[in-house]
Amino acid sequence: MLTAELAQRVVDQVRPVVEHNVNIMDDRGVIIASADPSRLGTSHDGAIAALAKRDIVRIARDREQSKAGVNVPLVIDGEAVGVVGVTGKPSVVEPVARVVVLTVMLLVRQEQQLVDSHWRASTLRDLLNTLISEPRVSEARVSAVLDDVGRPSRPPWSVLVAFDTAGTDAQPSRLESSMTGLDNVVGIERAGVVWFLLGRANDGVRSVVLDRLRSRGATVVAGRPSATTAELVVDAKRLDILTRTTKVNDGGVHELSGFALEILLAQQATELSTDCASRTLGPLSATLRHTAAVVLAHDLSVVASAAALHAHRNTVVQRLNRIQALTGLDLRTFDDAVTMRIALTAESINRA
Repeated sequence: MLTAELAQRVVDQVRPVVEHNVNIMDDRGVIIASADPSRLGTSHDGAIAALAKRDIVRIARDREQSKAGVNVPLVIDGEAVGVVGVTGKPSVVEPVARVVVLTVMLLVRQEQQLVDSHWRASTLRDLLNTLISEPRVSEARVSAVLDDVGRPSRPPWSVLVAFDTAGTDAQPSRLESSMTGLDNVVGIERAGVVWFLLGRANDGVRSVVLDRLRSRGATVVAGRPSATTAELVVDAKRLDILTRTTKVNDGGVHELSGFALEILLAQQATELSTDCASRTLGPLSATLRHTAAVVLAHDLSVVASAAALHAHRNTVVQRLNRIQALTGLDLRTFDDAVTMRIALTAESINRA
């Protein structure tokens, strides 16, 4: 708990402003930090006495193993972890020693909180990796991990991913901190993407989470709103594939079910996706490819597509005819539209 590195850091910080020598001893009374390097590793009688008494020890005169001064035990959570010793007349240096003790205690607690925070983050990341990599994960296992990290929760579950669109310098913690005050919601940072696992999930909880992420400008892809543990495992696997293969950064909120084709195609070999895209899209210019994408996005409606493209209806018809002449695909028919959608999706996966 009290490391030599932290102790020496305190000594070095107070040395310029305190005219008395400060030593810090460990829980055995051995000096682990001092302005006098020759004293490191030596036993300190006053510290040993302070640890035994769990109380301050004042030494009026120099002794063989200790100098005049005061020794104040460091007691954290009921455990004596060390001693702060300050040399000099006890009545003069005792206030200094007590201030140093408070400083050390604050730093130790900060270090412990940091360690705990890293442990919680690592444990939750391990849970997420388990959901992604293992074919089956029991409800008891998920619940046990959440209990261990102090965020107890139970099904139904919901899992979602959030991409921060605020820029490359944005920290994942910006999105995680947006969930402050919400029970049954844990954030997990993984490979630059923030995942959120919701327990006791219902439409109300999910809506609050989505609203907070939307207010931060995040792009969100959300799994089922109320999933069993088995369904949670499937959604986690699908979201993992999506985050690795598809760029989604439009600032919107999307349902995972809307990316079924992207996820399906992402699981085939790259050369198959490349061939699929090139065979269909190879003859088409960038303008014709964009027109095809817009027509598909507007349910094959020429009128709606013309409005979206800021073009005349006849222009869209001419482009569709040109696409048909070059590829043999009439996007006004269902089967050919599906073929084009597959090709465009394969191309987007290859670019990701």
